[in-house]
Amino acid sequence: MSESQTFKAPGFFLGSGEAISKSDFYNKIETSKAPVILIGENHEDALAHAFELEILKKLNIAEKNVGLSLEFYDRESQTVLDEYLANLIPLDTFLSDSKPPVNHADYQPLLDHCKAVHLPVIAANCPRRYTRMVSKAGRDFLTPLSSTSARYLLPPLPYEGASDKYTQNFVDIMRAMGNTNPSVPTTMLDAQSLWDATMADSIHQGLGRMDKVVHVTGYFHIQYRLGTVEHLTRLRPETDILTVVILPAEETQVITEEQKHIADLVVLTDIEAL
Repeated sequence: MSESQTFKAPGFFLGSGEAISKSDFYNKIETSKAPVILIGENHEDALAHAFELEILKKLNIAEKNVGLSLEFYDRESQTVLDEYLANLIPLDTFLSDSKPPVNHADYQPLLDHCKAVHLPVIAANCPRRYTRMVSKAGRDFLTPLSSTSARYLLPPLPYEGASDKYTQNFVDIMRAMGNTNPSVPTTMLDAQSLWDATMADSIHQGLGRMDKVVHVTGYFHIQYRLGTVEHLTRLRPETDILTVVILPAEETQVITEEQKHIADLVVLTDIEAL
């Protein structure tokens, strides 16, 4: 990539496809009464990470009791995450003990902001060993763990499997990637649903301590109000949820039919910038 290369400006839209300004985009988020704001991203999109930080800062001003929730840290990391936010341990200790994602530097500005202004952060996911178990043996394999200390690391068991729509979306993506194995829905989707169920339960618990939770995750987990949204709705049927998807696209100023209704608010960023 050339240092002088320029990229298309991002486009901002309502889920219906109506274009809006950047200021209107932020205003709709700031004025939303929804206690939960789910932000779906492509993990390699630097512009998405910048938008997430700006959203958090604006909500931090608007809301006195707002917290951040992250897909990328699991519940076993919550203690060391809390210690880091409380300035009890240095960054290198946090990174060595928290099983951070490979691109943890992309999320460090979010954590640094929360640390500076004393916002809580939820390590929202379950440890990967459980998704590996489920990938091999199915979601019912975890049910006996509901009577052990592992229950604190998992959602309530047994957790719900994927809906038909979520399953079809998942299969379509796998096929597009060249994976036509007919067992994909059972060997991989149960593990995907475990992440969704755990994140939803973590947000649900967080709302007992916070007035508003901003959750950052991969966009597949929330697109079309499926996945994590479905699990959270089962837990809190009366709770409003605002979904925001920041999606890399070839064209940023015109939304396609497939991109419509992927979220309540949609941002299209230049795919060439990844």
